[in-house]
Amino acid sequence: MTDHSDDERHALALLSPLAGEPTGPSRIDVARAMREGRRRRSSRWWASATAVVALTATTAAGGTLALSALDRPSPKPVPPAPAPSVTAAAPPAAPKDCTVTRLPTNGVKKALVTAGDPTGRWLVGRTYPGNTGQSRPLIVWKDGKIAASPKVSGGDQRLQDINSHGVAVGSSWDPDQTPFLYADSKVTTLSGGDGEATALNDAGVIVGVLGEMDDRRPVRWTSATARPESLPLPDRVRWGQAIDIDEEGNILGTVGAARQIGTGYLWLTDGKVRRMPLPKDGDRQSTEFWPEAIRNGWVVGRAAFDFEGGGTSFEYYRYSLATNRYERLAEESGMPAKVAGNGWVLGEARRPVITSDAGRTTVLPRYPQEAANPDYLPSSISDDGRVVGGYVIGDDIQNQPLLWRCS
Repeated sequence: MTDHSDDERHALALLSPLAGEPTGPSRIDVARAMREGRRRRSSRWWASATAVVALTATTAAGGTLALSALDRPSPKPVPPAPAPSVTAAAPPAAPKDCTVTRLPTNGVKKALVTAGDPTGRWLVGRTYPGNTGQSRPLIVWKDGKIAASPKVSGGDQRLQDINSHGVAVGSSWDPDQTPFLYADSKVTTLSGGDGEATALNDAGVIVGVLGEMDDRRPVRWTSATARPESLPLPDRVRWGQAIDIDEEGNILGTVGAARQIGTGYLWLTDGKVRRMPLPKDGDRQSTEFWPEAIRNGWVVGRAAFDFEGGGTSFEYYRYSLATNRYERLAEESGMPAKVAGNGWVLGEARRPVITSDAGRTTVLPRYPQEAANPDYLPSSISDDGRVVGGYVIGDDIQNQPLLWRCS
C-alpha cells in the first residue's frame, strides 16, 4: 500500500457523497477536492497525449534607469572626469546548480510541505507522527530548520500559506471547518464561521472562503481580528472562492454555478472585477480555466479543451494581468503549481520543473532515496525562483518533505 493514501482518502471522502442523491445541504467542496485529487495524481497523467505541445513566446518586461545630475556652478570650469563604464547585470536565464535536501521532522518519518513564503526562508507543512506520541502535526521551517510546531485543535489541520514575516494561515475541522491564523506562537481563529483561510500577503490581508458548498462565498480579512468582507460575485453565479492574493492586493479565485467546478476570476485592487477570459488554441476554445496562483501581475493555471468526439485535453498557461493575454507553456513545463515574483513558473511533472522567462526549463534534482513510481508535489517557489519547497511520495517510501536550492 502506498503511503500517500491519507490525503487521497480525504479528497475521495469529499467527493464520495456525489455518487447518490443528497439527503440534506451539501458540505462538499468540489473545487477543493478536485485540487487535492489533481495534486495527488497529476504528475502521473500530465505527460499524456492530451497535454500541451510547445512553449510560445514569453513577454519580457523591460525597465529604464533614470539618472539625474546636480548642476553646481563653478567660477572655474573643471573638465568632468570620465564616467566609469557600467554594464547592468543581466538577469539569469534560468536557475542552475540545484540541490535537494530533506527537511527535518524531529524523527517523524512521514511529512509534507504545503506552502512557502516569497523569500524562500519560511516553509510550512504537516507531519504524520503515527505511534510516536507526538500530538502536533503542523510544522514551520525557517532556513531549513524547524522553527515551530503549532498546536491547533480539531482534525485535518492544514497550513495553506505563510508570508515573509512568518505569519501563516490555514484551517482545521473542529467540528466544522475553521479558518485560523498563526503568528508569534499564537493561533487566532478568524471570524465568520465555517470556512477556510487560503492565502495572505505581507501586509497581513487574508483571503479565503466561508459557507457551505452551494452557498460558499469568497472573503477577505484585512487583519487577523477583522470581520470578513464578502467579495462581489457576478450575476447568475451561485458560489465563489478566493484562493490567492498578491502583494498589491489583487485576489485570485474561482466562481461557478451550483455544484459545478468554477472558472478563474479576479478581484483587483482598483475595485474592478474580471472574469478571466478562456484561452484559445488556434480555432479551439477552452471550456474552463482553473487558476492555481497569482504573483506580481502573473497568474498560472490550466485550461480544458473538449474534443468533438468526446474527451478533454488540458493545456497549461501563464496569464498577464497587464495585457489580459495568455502565454501557453510547454509540455515539459509541467502542470503549473506556483509562479515566482520574477515570472518563473513552477510546474509539476515527473520531477519539479522551473520554466524561466527565457523559455528554459530546469528539472530539479531527484531525492536521493529514489522511490518506486515517485510523485513530486512542489508547493512553493521564492520570488527569485531559486528556492522551492515540496515533497515526494512513492510506492515504497513515506512522504518526504524536501527543499531545493539553486544558484
